[in-house]
Amino acid sequence: MKVVTIATDLEHPFLRRLLVPSCDAMGLNLVVIQANKKGFRPRDKLAILTDHLARCAPDELVMFTDAYDTLFIRGEEYIRKVHASFSHRVVFSAEPNSWPLGNLGLALQKDPPVRPYPYLNSGGFIGLAGDILALCAKYPEPPSEQFPLLRHLRTHDYDTDKLFRFSDQYYWTLVHLLESDTVGLDNGAVLFENFAPAVANFCELTRWTSDFRARGKQAASYRREHARLQARLQSPSGAAQVHFAASLTKAVVLDLLDEGQLPSWLVGVLRQ
Repeated sequence: MKVVTIATDLEHPFLRRLLVPSCDAMGLNLVVIQANKKGFRPRDKLAILTDHLARCAPDELVMFTDAYDTLFIRGEEYIRKVHASFSHRVVFSAEPNSWPLGNLGLALQKDPPVRPYPYLNSGGFIGLAGDILALCAKYPEPPSEQFPLLRHLRTHDYDTDKLFRFSDQYYWTLVHLLESDTVGLDNGAVLFENFAPAVANFCELTRWTSDFRARGKQAASYRREHARLQARLQSPSGAAQVHFAASLTKAVVLDLLDEGQLPSWLVGVLRQ
């Protein structure tokens, strides 16, 4: 089994201080693929990952993780056991927010939401290399044409491909909806847990980030997220990967690390 991540900045503090040391501590084989920083977009991860998977054995278990906001607190034995318990061959992390489609993403859902994490998050997923590669080959582009609602919106000049093509999460959300027998979500956070805040309107996160960039630690959004995350982290995660997906959340985690305020269940793995 290998853990794969894609990074344009090998000196990013979260990658260098949290993800890499946590994988070392858990005995995980982390493969860091360096991508060209110039013009890199999240959707480019798909092509880079496809190229890597094509050189893997089809039956090799591969766990993808984002580079700049994740770390691991459990090792391969746990990951293999839990992955085998799923009925789906490929399992994605899940989150409380429908991003990037927002309310439109809710309209595409075929079934009621499964709490506490109803919606796909592409910052972590696991499956055999051959299974993931087969999905990439079957859907070389976001399969938006297979959704009547998205086709209808396109006739009114609302083209979701143009709006959201930058995001690999858009791509994988559509693939999951079409391939629900193969692609499952970790709705209960047994493999992947997302610590980003739940929001009614995803634009709130953009406003919070702008507030933080303008005012730093004095921003109301920063103080609110600092307090929320400290309270949330009092309860240890039962997952293998923990994900601080929002940019403000990630900034708070790095500050808590510098302040010596991260809980022992997180930083303890870095000292093993």
